[in-house]
Amino acid sequence: MAATLRVACALALFLGASALYSDASAEEKPVAKVINLLKEMKDTLEKEGEEDQKVYDTMACWCETNEQAKTKAVADGIHTDKKLTSLIPELAAKQATLKVEIEQLQKETKANEEALSEATEIRAKELSEFRQEETTAVQSITGLKNAVLAISKNHALTQEAMLQVKQMIERHSKRYPQEFSALRGRRVESLLQMDQSTSQPQSGEIFGILKGMKESFEANLVNSQQEEKADVQSYQELKSAKESEISAAMTQIENKVKENADAGEKRENSKEELEDTRAQVKADQAFLLDLQQRCGSMDKQFADRSKVRNEETNAVNEALKILTDDDAQDLMRKSTGFLQVKSSTNGMTKRQQALSLLRKSGNPELAMLAITLKDDVFAKIKVTIDDLVANLKKEQADEVAQRDQCIDDLNTNEKEMAGALSEKKDKETELEDLNLTIERLKDEIAAATAEIADTKKEMLKASENRELENKDFQTTVTEQRATQQILQKALKKLQAFYDAKAAAMLQMQATTVIRRAGQAPPPGFAPMKKSEGAGGVMGMIENIIAESEQAEAEATAGEKEAQAAYETFMKDSKEAISKLEKSINDKTRAMEKADADRIHGEADLKSIKEDISSLEAFATQLHSNCDFLLKNYEVRQSARTGEMEALAQAKALMSGADA
Repeated sequence: MAATLRVACALALFLGASALYSDASAEEKPVAKVINLLKEMKDTLEKEGEEDQKVYDTMACWCETNEQAKTKAVADGIHTDKKLTSLIPELAAKQATLKVEIEQLQKETKANEEALSEATEIRAKELSEFRQEETTAVQSITGLKNAVLAISKNHALTQEAMLQVKQMIERHSKRYPQEFSALRGRRVESLLQMDQSTSQPQSGEIFGILKGMKESFEANLVNSQQEEKADVQSYQELKSAKESEISAAMTQIENKVKENADAGEKRENSKEELEDTRAQVKADQAFLLDLQQRCGSMDKQFADRSKVRNEETNAVNEALKILTDDDAQDLMRKSTGFLQVKSSTNGMTKRQQALSLLRKSGNPELAMLAITLKDDVFAKIKVTIDDLVANLKKEQADEVAQRDQCIDDLNTNEKEMAGALSEKKDKETELEDLNLTIERLKDEIAAATAEIADTKKEMLKASENRELENKDFQTTVTEQRATQQILQKALKKLQAFYDAKAAAMLQMQATTVIRRAGQAPPPGFAPMKKSEGAGGVMGMIENIIAESEQAEAEATAGEKEAQAAYETFMKDSKEAISKLEKSINDKTRAMEKADADRIHGEADLKSIKEDISSLEAFATQLHSNCDFLLKNYEVRQSARTGEMEALAQAKALMSGADA
């Protein structure tokens, strides 16, 4: 608009140089108006120059600030790129190292668990043997105490007591050969084989031997109990050490698994950050290049505008100098006394017809031109009109291009807005799915953790039940074997008695045969026969012994089956716990990844919302800049066309055409 005003002022200057008015009473001469207009043009040029200087200073400040900021941002981004490029393989190597360490710890933990299980089995076996030996030793000591007590009261040992002592010596001599070597030298066995009627004189010697044996057995029992106590303590120390090692290893595994997950997450985050950094650096470099081009172009534009404005100012100054020169003032005062020749067309001169057309155009600049129109410079006026028409055509074309650009920008903004809204909806759906996945994984991890706890409780309960079952088994075996020993003694006693009775019967039968050769003896005793119930009693004893042995065999088989079932249950439970723990670890990693994806998704959603806000703001700006143009486009085009037609008619009138 400022350029159009200057053209109008210049046109007024050229027209005013030869304008004639019939009204001699005008308050201001046309030349004075032209001079005032030139001064106003000069002031306008100076004001525009000041405004351009402000714009240039602001742009220069913006260029300098943003160039420094973007240059630093590019340098920082390149530095971050190098740092992340080095960090990512370091994290990968760290993950590989942690994986190897975790596998090694798992192997060591498994070895410790197997060693502890083996030690537990050995301890159980040793405990069983100790209890059996302890029971036997207590029984032996009790028997020796009874024998010593009987001898100390001057009672002769019965054959049954001697038989028990003999069996005791035979049993313990195999276990303690060194301790019984001296006893053999003292004729223990020969003493015990003596008849009850002849054993009384040696009871003192037997008393000393049995008392020594009792004391030796008691000492051995104490030693065995102390050894068992030491073995229990050693086992407890081993168990505590192994459990500590297993617990420490599990803690290390847990820490390293977490460290591995953290390293993996950090690695993935670093990859994303590297990608974002490179994209940002690329964008900053593009912005910096555009800034340099834009700022360089700004310098040239400012220089070109300043040059044109200076030339225009010089021209205005020269025109003022010409118009304010004394000779020029005298000449113009003389030339303003002539009147414009009138045309015969409707009583108006061609100048008046041109003035009328310019006034009807509605353009304030053309109205100003009409005020200062003169009739002696039509040739220059025509040139000015041509320039004005060319400017109007250019404005017409610029407005068409601006309208097309507005339509294109509005369509592009609408498409981008639709895409951003669709992306926002997709991202919200993705976040909802991630939240559901995280909640599901939490529930599954909690269920697996509870199942592990329940399995461990069942394992503990099974161990306690196994210990009770083994204790019952040991008791049953001990009782059955003691029963068998007692019944065997009774059976042997009966068998020995009836064998001796049978021998005596044979001897008596032989004596009777010999006596038949002499005088007939008086009637003797009736023949001796085996008691009718003896065979039944011994048979019952044998049956009971067989049943006891069968019960012992069944208890042993049951113990083996129970132990095998227990070991299978423990193995299956450990495998189940291992699988559950692996499932928990996998689900934990999946949940951590889902949580990381959720965090990134929320950041992406925030960025999308910011983009939507930017698009909405840009749409508002577009509507602010374009709505008026699009709404009034036809009216403005029509008005500008009418203005060009008015200028064409004015030029035609100035060229001599009829109105």
